[in-house]
Amino acid sequence: MKMQSNRLLAPLHETELVQLTTEVKETLATDHLRSDKRVLSSAELWDIQRRKRARVLRRFL
Repeated sequence: MKMQSNRLLAPLHETELVQLTTEVKETLATDHLRSDKRVLSSAELWDIQRRKRARVLRRFL
């Protein structure tokens, strides 16, 4: 059985290559930015650390 392929990608035509490599102007949508800053409470931090500890303990089972 053959394990490796000699052709990983299909051959591209010149027009497809140009279309894939053209640069597109990007803009940032400023109206979707979150303005409210969320404060991390001590209970949320404790819960994050507790879940992390449980994952570490299960890793070595």
